[in-house]
Amino acid sequence: MTRNTAEFTELLKPHYNDAVKYSRALCATWSADDAEDVLQQSFLLALENFHNLKDTSKFRSWFFKIITTTFYTAIRKHFWKKFLPMDDSGFNAPDMPEIYDRAEQSESRMLLNKALGVLTAKERAAILLFEIAGFSIEEIVTIQKERSLSAVKSRLSRARKKLKKQITEQEIFSVRSDDPYGDLNGDLETETLNLIAEIRSER
Repeated sequence: MTRNTAEFTELLKPHYNDAVKYSRALCATWSADDAEDVLQQSFLLALENFHNLKDTSKFRSWFFKIITTTFYTAIRKHFWKKFLPMDDSGFNAPDMPEIYDRAEQSESRMLLNKALGVLTAKERAAILLFEIAGFSIEEIVTIQKERSLSAVKSRLSRARKKLKKQITEQEIFSVRSDDPYGDLNGDLETETLNLIAEIRSER
């Protein structure tokens, strides 16, 4: 392990779980393999460009920007994959855990995917970054490569309105227990579900 790789790994550790959950939530309407591809490609790009990061205190926002950009790139590939065969590079990133447990597609997860699925890619990224990952609007402007705060503010407003409309029309939540989110406690999925439940309560 090179010095850069060792330093990268240490900086990544406190943000790893959030990065996994963020990638999964971004790719909520895609397959597990697509979500894994986004995360793996993000790791590779981040490590490859790690020497360009001058201020390691900004590692979190820098890395989430890479994940977001990789996701936007994947959208185009995902579209063309419907029509054209994609070459397999034959490369497998080592020691990458599965993002999804394919045997575990809980009702809560399906509800989450459905709710996030009504948002555009940029809306989904913005609301996850702001409400869940805790980034400021200024940071999201940089991550999403926007030119103004108003663009991100408008995007966040549209995202919340769409979620509220989806929840109102579909009634995707039902009270099943005192802890309706069960096995999702303690991660970004739970926080996203809580956000959507909060929006529902505003009706």
